[in-house]
Amino acid sequence: MKNKQDKPFLGYRMGEISLLIIWTGILLWAATQHYYFSEMLEEKVTEIIIQHAVSNTVAFDYAQKEENTTDFAKKIISQTNTLEYVVENLDALPQEQGKNFVKAASYFSGNQAKEVFWSAAASKKEREKKLFQKSDNKIAVLTEKEKKEEQQKEQQQEQGEQEKAEKQKEQEQESLAQQENEEKNAAVTAKNIEQTITVFNNGSSDITAANRTDDSAKKERNHLEKVHSDSKEKLENNRKMIAKLKKSNSRSYLLKKFYITDSSTSIDNKIFQVNELLQMNLKIKKKKQPQILILHTHGASEGFVDSRKGKEEDTIVGVGECLAQILSEKYGYQVIHDKTKYDKIGGSIDRNKAYNNASQGLKKTLQKYPSIQVVIDLHRDGVGKKVNRTTIVDGKKTAQVMFFNGLSRNASGDIAYLHNANLQGNLAFSLQLKLSGMQHFENLVRPVYLKGYRYNMHLRKRYTLIELGNENNTVEEAKNAAAPIALMLNEVLSGK
Repeated sequence: MKNKQDKPFLGYRMGEISLLIIWTGILLWAATQHYYFSEMLEEKVTEIIIQHAVSNTVAFDYAQKEENTTDFAKKIISQTNTLEYVVENLDALPQEQGKNFVKAASYFSGNQAKEVFWSAAASKKEREKKLFQKSDNKIAVLTEKEKKEEQQKEQQQEQGEQEKAEKQKEQEQESLAQQENEEKNAAVTAKNIEQTITVFNNGSSDITAANRTDDSAKKERNHLEKVHSDSKEKLENNRKMIAKLKKSNSRSYLLKKFYITDSSTSIDNKIFQVNELLQMNLKIKKKKQPQILILHTHGASEGFVDSRKGKEEDTIVGVGECLAQILSEKYGYQVIHDKTKYDKIGGSIDRNKAYNNASQGLKKTLQKYPSIQVVIDLHRDGVGKKVNRTTIVDGKKTAQVMFFNGLSRNASGDIAYLHNANLQGNLAFSLQLKLSGMQHFENLVRPVYLKGYRYNMHLRKRYTLIELGNENNTVEEAKNAAAPIALMLNEVLSGK
């Protein structure tokens, strides 16, 4: 009887023991697997860290560096002995490897704690417990450090706001003073401009030479003769370049072959759409009202190598007079020539303020003659004594021509206070003028020069700044370029 009762009990005990043995085996297997995968993970993380470091001896102070990673990441990688060196030792990892490094470290340290494997891997040995305690102390230090940094930031912010307010007040005062000066200058400019504007009526007599000797008038009228293009052989390369640009519509080819970009500015790809610049309609209909304005922002300071002192006709103003005459008498445009010397302020030369001064005169002229659609600011370039930029047109030595654009943009981006709603029109105008010149003359027209500021070009869509020759050209070489420039302007404005 007793033996019969013991059999179920023994069977139950044997089953329990077997289950315990199986469960213990499973636990031992799981522990072994955890240990194995932990070791493997540790090796892999270390391998990744070393792979992205300069060497394994310069890898391990990276996370401590304030500029390299966040406090959150520092706390994470403080939680594992494998990365103990990261928190404590040596130099930083290269900056560009930070993301890979923190990712690897956070995986190993249990950042993805919802997954049992990562938690187990991050807490596998007794020696790690000591490190956790050590890390907690470090986290407390970091937290205290964060508080101090936050206080410092707040103090710096308050100080910065105070300095900003003071600076803004100074700027407002300077702005008021500048406005007063501009108003005074505007009054002076308004008075002067009435005395220095010459109107060229189409079909009129040569009013610019009316008070000169017969020889002088005859010499100037020579510029009205027909301008002959270079031979097809000489123009072959130019025409291939233009054909390639039109066929490819390539922005990079446009910027490389047709422009020079000054270091003061940078390129915004949105505004250099090749097809739009080439196809923009810039034609104007000839009217009885003034249509073209020629001025000289630096009229008082730009002469040539053989200019006679005190002789306006030997300066860039004299070249502008010649250009105005050709546009009027040969091509039939109504032209205004503003000979005001905007860079002569208070009896002395001030080229820096010349554009602000010219702006006042320009606005007054455009207000008086709203029919003006084309503005030409004619300059003479400054390049240094050793630079000689001449070519041959119709057998005559001729100063080279360079069209110029201000992009209202510096190296960092757009200059907000110099916004130019006419920028696309300005760019199209100068590019089409250059292409016209390339179709007729082998090397008369240099690449269009791009610079950072605005140069009053926002006042009209068809506004171009021209650098005609330089200080090493003669007056005659500069005036020889007037007829080719007039030819280019007529082709673009008539849509030929």
